[in-house]
Amino acid sequence: MKAPRPLRWVAGAAVALILLVSAVALGPTLFRTERTSFMWGGAFGAAQLEQPIGIAYGDGHLYVTDATADRVAVFDTAGTAVAKLTPSDPGLRRPTHLSRTPDGRLHVAEYLADRIAVMDSTGEVIERVGGRTGSAPGALDAPSGVAVRGDTTFVADFYNHRVQAFAGGTVNVLGRPGRWWKGRLHYPTDVAVDDSLVYVADAYNHRVQVFTSGGEAVRRWGGPLGLGIPGPFRGWLHVATGIAVDSGSVYVADFYNDRIQVFTTGGHYLGAFSDSLRLPTDVAVGPRGEVYVVDFGHHRIVRLIRRER
Repeated sequence: MKAPRPLRWVAGAAVALILLVSAVALGPTLFRTERTSFMWGGAFGAAQLEQPIGIAYGDGHLYVTDATADRVAVFDTAGTAVAKLTPSDPGLRRPTHLSRTPDGRLHVAEYLADRIAVMDSTGEVIERVGGRTGSAPGALDAPSGVAVRGDTTFVADFYNHRVQAFAGGTVNVLGRPGRWWKGRLHYPTDVAVDDSLVYVADAYNHRVQVFTSGGEAVRRWGGPLGLGIPGPFRGWLHVATGIAVDSGSVYVADFYNDRIQVFTTGGHYLGAFSDSLRLPTDVAVGPRGEVYVVDFGHHRIVRLIRRER
């Protein structure tokens, strides 16, 4: 039995609309040119790490948060384990992402303690940022990422769906809860900074968002309408878990797509690496352009060598 003619028209129009939207959305991702490629440079840390999440580089060393062990593991760039930093009481409580400043301090997001621990080179906590739980300005609810520029500490405030900037006794809020629209955040997991802008891994909006230090939303890129798209589509993300900025490039850990992607600071796709990665959570860049990825699913660190085509 045939459907009535009006219903056939409606069904046909719906199919045509779906095909048109798919062509518009998918077309640009399929034909983006890869200007950057990566070569495998080895892996290390599987014997020393239980649940690695965050990574930072500084002065010839890599600092890796080991979440379930409540510590920071230190490696040299050859992959040799150097130290395990475990602060004395009260210690760390599920450390996630971290940042290292030029003076040697580590800023570590404590997901279960609603604060940022500032550690010296011996691993002792010398200061804490936050510590109040809640949604009021200055309070944190499961901070997951941290970046530092000058005297300002930027924190990805996961369950409050925002980034907070702490500078002395002042607090500024970047972004607000929401989906899809520019400036709205949905479970941000990490944050990175360059000389002027703030880059946010807007994890469950499956994109990167860029703000000024004052909180103005500048640009965004990733999946359409805040949708996580599985598969090899260039420039799309399926849960953006970690972010790093270095020499005009933005590196993003594309968690469920098992890869890292690299973009210009303007959001233009440059390249990706996916071989042998499983659920990457963070990325850091060394002094000669080598890229270090936290390969969470394999409990290790992967070293990549970047090449330009």
